[in-house]
Amino acid sequence: MSYQIDEDGSVLLGKNRVPVPATVSVEARTFLATAPWAEPPDPDAERLPMWMLRSFVDEQMKTLSDAALQHYPVDVEEIEIAGVRCHLVKPKEIPPENQGLTLMNLHGGGFVLGSGSLIEAIPVAFHAKVPVVAVDYRLAPEHPYPAAVDDAAAVYRTMLEYHRPDQIGIYGGSAGGFITGQTIMRLEKEGMPLPACCGIFTAGGDLGDLGDTASIFTLMGFWGDLVLPVDHEISEIRAYLNGADPRDPCVSPIYGDLGRFPPALLVSGTRDALLSATASFHRALRRAGRSADLFVFEAMPHAHWYTFHLPEAQEAITVMTEFFLRHLGVKTMKKEGES
Repeated sequence: MSYQIDEDGSVLLGKNRVPVPATVSVEARTFLATAPWAEPPDPDAERLPMWMLRSFVDEQMKTLSDAALQHYPVDVEEIEIAGVRCHLVKPKEIPPENQGLTLMNLHGGGFVLGSGSLIEAIPVAFHAKVPVVAVDYRLAPEHPYPAAVDDAAAVYRTMLEYHRPDQIGIYGGSAGGFITGQTIMRLEKEGMPLPACCGIFTAGGDLGDLGDTASIFTLMGFWGDLVLPVDHEISEIRAYLNGADPRDPCVSPIYGDLGRFPPALLVSGTRDALLSATASFHRALRRAGRSADLFVFEAMPHAHWYTFHLPEAQEAITVMTEFFLRHLGVKTMKKEGES
């Protein structure tokens, strides 16, 4: 089934019309009726070879990052940590209570795209007033699992030389959200101290089954602007896994022991094909007795906070930063209160 987007943002599925809810902002209504979100996937774009699609997406991410820098003035420095290319995104001023706190960001991009993307790091660094290390992990299919996890874990180990674990948080969106969960499982397996908290945004804990919304959206052809390069004739997840067992707890944490998983924030939207994946992992964390918060935004698509001018994006970024600040450094503060 194919779909169209009406001029008011309503989704037209055959003879059925799904209107934009009246509860969303005026800006969101305009966004949902405007390209590229309002355009069904372009079959020609989906047939682009990987190198061409990467070039296109990298240019898009640079444009978004440049716009974010204008909106959120922060300092950006390219650095190398444990042999991994990273960007250090620092707020202009760090208040005394945030000294020593830091975040690690693992960008989205379907495991195969998004190299050097800072669109997830810039707004959070600005609002949280905490430095963010954006990890430019190796991409599939050239570097399949566990390369990205190897990179993230190596960066985290080095960060531990300068920060206590309770001063560090890890977060990511989409593919970066899945890699965040995998990194935590790796750190636990190696007996490393775990971070104070994590953010798993529009992602889940099961790479073998993305859930109900992914299946339904696929039947409708309604994946928004999620584009898959098809020159490999396999999905981006299969390109990333490269034969790894999706039921291995290190690959899909939902199948493992989540009893030590750090406090987690999960965020999605009702027009996000990965909503089910996000919700299922939230339930798994709660069943394991872990602290996990879930925020679902009405009518919002995949990673809507990239469109940072939306009130819904601003709210999502606020939710993220407040969560991080609520958990970072908590152990230290408790010790001080006990003395």
